[in-house]
Amino acid sequence: MTKATARTSQRLVDAVAHQEFEFDYLRNALYFRGQVIHLSPHESDVLRVLLNHRARPVSVNTLIQRVYGVNEPDQAAASIRVAVYNLRKKIQPTGMVIKAQPRLGYEIDATAIPELNRRISDQILLVLNHAKAANEREISFHLQAALDVAEMRREKLPLPQ
Repeated sequence: MTKATARTSQRLVDAVAHQEFEFDYLRNALYFRGQVIHLSPHESDVLRVLLNHRARPVSVNTLIQRVYGVNEPDQAAASIRVAVYNLRKKIQPTGMVIKAQPRLGYEIDATAIPELNRRISDQILLVLNHAKAANEREISFHLQAALDVAEMRREKLPLPQ
């Protein structure tokens, strides 16, 4: 790509009008309330994995597998940590937060973005994780059952009788 083409592509990304939130993986950009947050391709890859697994911790090994595949470099874990560090700063204006879960990995809290939390199963899963963390076994049991029903509805499977 020539420098002129790169400048034109950059202007196209900057000129797109987005009202609230959109993650454009192909352009490595987040659009939030009319602003563009530019991401590196690596940051986009990490964010995509975290958003696809929102409300669940994602291990560093899973991030490495999903971002690099079989071409894992020697410094993959360090590269993931750097990307998460940079993403935390960049996504701060959106209200999303990337949390480190000890011995589990990273989890993104995207509850501040209504566009990402439309599925009821996402909401149930978030509360289920909190109940499990608080060692609320009975509540966790019922929330797991509710999550199973919500997932079946989403996949349009017949509900158990």
